[in-house]
Amino acid sequence: MQTDRTHRDNAIHWPAAFSPDVAPVFSHNELLIHTDCHRAFSRLTDATDWPNWLVIVKDVQNETPGAMRQGTLLRLRIFNSPIQSRVVEFVPDERISWIPFGSDETETRHGHYHTWHFKPEASACRVITEETGIGPGDLRDPVKGSHLMHKAHELWLDSLRYTSEP
Repeated sequence: MQTDRTHRDNAIHWPAAFSPDVAPVFSHNELLIHTDCHRAFSRLTDATDWPNWLVIVKDVQNETPGAMRQGTLLRLRIFNSPIQSRVVEFVPDERISWIPFGSDETETRHGHYHTWHFKPEASACRVITEETGIGPGDLRDPVKGSHLMHKAHELWLDSLRYTSEP
């Protein structure tokens, strides 16, 4: 967890309540994907296709008509747990962030903030994903929560690379 904190991306925009400075759970992962950022970003923002390339996700429904954008509401299952997420930041080919929340639509109930940053590098794209957790479960065992989140994001990035690279 401390290693992740030392590598955090200072260009990521955090709401104060979810800042890595105060969140007990934090994960930083990054991967160089050998494609342009537009292609990698497009694969990530086609959420209804996630189950075809990310084994931890099922049953994705975009509740907001049209392409993903700020305000989009997604309903899905991650590790077979029902989750809703609202997109709260969307800059095409560069940034996307969402807040997962429970079925009561109280965004702080789940207490996570998941963000992605896409940075062009030569003929590739560095994809950085970070997430914080401030919910009740995160307070019980922050080290375990950070470790599990880090491992899940490794899988997410590896899968994104697999589906994005030509």
